[in-house]
Amino acid sequence: MHRGRNRRTRGSMMLEVVMASTLSVIVIALLVSTQIQVLRNYQRTINHNTANRAAYNALREIREIAQQAVSVTVSGATATILLPQRDANGRFRTPIQPDTANPVVVQVNFSTGQLRLTQNGQTRTLLTNLVNTTPQGASYTPFSVQQVAQGVVAFHVRLSVREGQDPYTQRMWFEECILLRNATQN
Repeated sequence: MHRGRNRRTRGSMMLEVVMASTLSVIVIALLVSTQIQVLRNYQRTINHNTANRAAYNALREIREIAQQAVSVTVSGATATILLPQRDANGRFRTPIQPDTANPVVVQVNFSTGQLRLTQNGQTRTLLTNLVNTTPQGASYTPFSVQQVAQGVVAFHVRLSVREGQDPYTQRMWFEECILLRNATQN
């Protein structure tokens, strides 16, 4: 009789070990799943912040150049910015006239997803991951110029930027209205 009770005890211990192992596997699977989700969210946040910072820096650089401009002309996805002529000391010549020999060209190439700036014969990429549609899916033009009043010209820059390299990631919309400080009177 003593022998039978020992077998039942061993059998129940085996069942307890199997149940404990099963519960442990379930808990570990839930922890791994949660960790993977946390890492995905972290990566999305990193991509969002990187795209946001890159777009902010690109717009800031364009704004700093365009605010000094005498005129801006837009043709498609290209904006040509004419800065004032400067003397040998770097000061503006008066009366203010455009420096047609050294235009600054800002160009969006949607096929490569790049915003490029050409100044003094050197071309730099200011921003990547540009797309030709807004976050809502509508197409847009990246640049436009509007005369607001006599001698007041506004240069509009619009950019739709993907968060990361994946074509299906979320898009962010950036828009900047820059007033030209040295616009010539029309």
